Amino acid sequence: MTQTSSGEQLSFNPNDHLMQIKNRGGSADYLPVQWRLVWFRLACPQGTIDTEELEYDPDREFEVETYQWNNDTRRSEKVVKKAKGFARFRAVVTDGKGGRATGHKSERAVDFPDYYEKAETGAIGRALAALGYGTQFAPELDEQHRIVDAPVDRQPVTAEPPKVPAAPVSAATNGRPAANQHAEDAPATEQQLSSLRKLCQHLGKPELEQPEALTYLAAKELITKLSHEYNERRAQRKNVS
Repeated sequence: MTQTSSGEQLSFNPNDHLMQIKNRGGSADYLPVQWRLVWFRLACPQGTIDTEELEYDPDREFEVETYQWNNDTRRSEKVVKKAKGFARFRAVVTDGKGGRATGHKSERAVDFPDYYEKAETGAIGRALAALGYGTQFAPELDEQHRIVDAPVDRQPVTAEPPKVPAAPVSAATNGRPAANQHAEDAPATEQQLSSLRKLCQHLGKPELEQPEALTYLAAKELITKLSHEYNERRAQRKNVS
């Protein structure tokens, strides 16, 4: 959240701007780079974005096998497509708060007619994701589906609060959970941290800073709080629809 010059509060929820794209698993959420930029500018008004052309070769030819619809046979047929053009860019993003990330992207004319612009946009998108803007929607930054950066399938969050795994049972405690598993200074479990990451993602909240510093009890309380907030939002959306 940030403030305008008049003191007005501005906020950005990436979940409001997601688009669905097809992938091998069916579909996935994707946050376009244009909305990552809006998010970044609202959160980091002093941030900077610098791009650099690393390579540009309009005469370099590539070919790729693709499918094209044939009106005569009324079916999709494999064809070889050729085109000249290659570009590679680097983008450096700083948030004005000490954070800095770099992204690289290359594109070919055989894939995109506007390959030069796509390469620059892709580099910016990767750098923003590396800095935390859109990371949850493109953690692998994989280009298999020829978009700026690849999305990730999100597992739906149930209405019930995430379950915290029971502490280990040992013979020494006569079947009771080991005492140090519930001590206030015991570290949060990996299951708890995973639940917190998913809840923050679905609520459009930034990822937790120094999650390794969370204790078991603190993580448990935070999960309960975020789950309650998620359930309230879900109920509000149902009432609106």
